[in-house]
Amino acid sequence: MNPINIQRGEWPRFLLAFSYFFFLLAGYFMLRPIRGTVASNYSDYLPWLYSGTFVSMLLIVPVFGWLVSRFRRGRFIPGIYLFFISNLVLFAISFRGDATETWVQFSFYIWLSVFNLFVVSVFWSFMADIFRPGQAQRLFGSIMAGGSLGAIFGPLLTANWVEDIGSDGVMTLAIIFLLVATGFAIILGRFERRRHGDKPEKIIGGGIWEGAIHVFQSKYLLLICLLMLSHNLTSTFLYNGLAVLVDRNIIGFDERTQFFSYVDLVVQVLAFLFQFLITSRLVIFLGMPRTAILPPVLLAAGFTLLGSSLGLVLFASIQVAQRALNYGLLGPVNEMLFTVVDRETKYKSKNFIDTVVYRGSDVTASWIFKGMMTAGLSLSQIAWIYVPLMGIWAAVAWRLGKTYTRLKDQLTSGTG
Repeated sequence: MNPINIQRGEWPRFLLAFSYFFFLLAGYFMLRPIRGTVASNYSDYLPWLYSGTFVSMLLIVPVFGWLVSRFRRGRFIPGIYLFFISNLVLFAISFRGDATETWVQFSFYIWLSVFNLFVVSVFWSFMADIFRPGQAQRLFGSIMAGGSLGAIFGPLLTANWVEDIGSDGVMTLAIIFLLVATGFAIILGRFERRRHGDKPEKIIGGGIWEGAIHVFQSKYLLLICLLMLSHNLTSTFLYNGLAVLVDRNIIGFDERTQFFSYVDLVVQVLAFLFQFLITSRLVIFLGMPRTAILPPVLLAAGFTLLGSSLGLVLFASIQVAQRALNYGLLGPVNEMLFTVVDRETKYKSKNFIDTVVYRGSDVTASWIFKGMMTAGLSLSQIAWIYVPLMGIWAAVAWRLGKTYTRLKDQLTSGTG
């Protein structure tokens, strides 16, 4: 019996994609605890950091659109990774733990927030381009499990080594892992080209803003945006709230970095179990609509707990559950949604949604959180306010799942 349901001929692409995502997320998750520490050091500034990230996204998206319109996939994907790696070299030179200048810490926070969304969005655009919808339902959960293994390995290294090699040493390790990920991206691209008789993939073409325009013309893509907004309102509350509680309860740059490393580790272990063993089976057994509503239903129960009782451990536990569901279930489901659209949508519109819309909803959620805290509401009271949001999230997820199923059936019948 094949436990991850990989069919004959799919193994080479699967293993390359699995390895590519492992090294990509291992590199990122080595860096994420450092960003978490910056957030807890400057929790009052988080809305401004979110705003800075959003503005950065607005500046970068047209550049990405220009690259996609004029270069083949085999060039613009590794080019984007190498650009971000060169940035990380500068941060590795500049970081010195608690002695790091404030503007450098702020710059790193914004940079990593941009880096994460762009490189992961590019990865999944690539996957949606080379795998059909039926393959995506079987394989995307397991491919994402490769990323979760990397996301387990990355924070584990950071937690154990940050006190010995410092944040700059952690960044140097991340550079090595990201270079290996770039190598796998190049190998997978060449493998795909050989599968198609060494024909170079077509340049997507079009204008640099076409992806963004198409988002606002498509009911399907707007539903994806609403799903993202609902999730991000929830996740940003948990992220900001945890930063506040860590600031109150844990002292020291390295100590806070260790705490966030262990949080990331638990998240990714749970996410890996979902991705490798559960997600694909759930989608096939329950169907997309029923699978898509599971995260908001489960989180509604968690927020009810937060409204009744609050503490660092409980709050961290609910955030762990939210992120594990995001990486383990909601993430693969979201990526499957783009397998039923055309190539321009997979790269341009998807990137616009994954970056500008994602960070725009983050900014909105962060300022809402700050406004409620400024108004004197406690974290428990805010948690109760968010419970009805889960109902809206579930309704959007159900509608989106139904639309995906219809488009998938149309695509299958058209190619069958």
